[in-house]
Amino acid sequence: MIHLSDHVSRDRVLDLRSRTRDAALLELVESFGDTPEVGDKEKVLQALLEREEIVSTGIGLGVAVPHAKIPEVTEFVVAYGRSAQGIDWDAIDERPVHHVIVIAGPPDRQHRYLQFLASVTLQMKREELRHKLNVAEDATALFEIFRSE
Repeated sequence: MIHLSDHVSRDRVLDLRSRTRDAALLELVESFGDTPEVGDKEKVLQALLEREEIVSTGIGLGVAVPHAKIPEVTEFVVAYGRSAQGIDWDAIDERPVHHVIVIAGPPDRQHRYLQFLASVTLQMKREELRHKLNVAEDATALFEIFRSE
């Protein structure tokens, strides 16, 4: 199983200020900063937005897992954002999204990509984890929760 704690850094765990899906995706992609694995943040954002237009990545239970595979990403990168107020994500259960996990990776690692999606989905479906994330005091506490999982 892939653990989020192995792939997310403190500066990629955010309390989101954004109130819309597209703005939240921009905020999370910006958290990649100068990460050497990401050659072009704008292309990552565009790929995520295009993916959302195909079908929403809101998997229910207040969780969205936007994801993309593009050549401009050489290794898997992950960002997490929490929205206290919730974001309309057109989720499968029609509930607002409070937890957004962005996964971007290279196009030549389909098996690993599917492992990422499955692992993240399974982890975020755990009510206990979502509750801990909901009540965490700030982004530092959120990161510590991922490290302890």
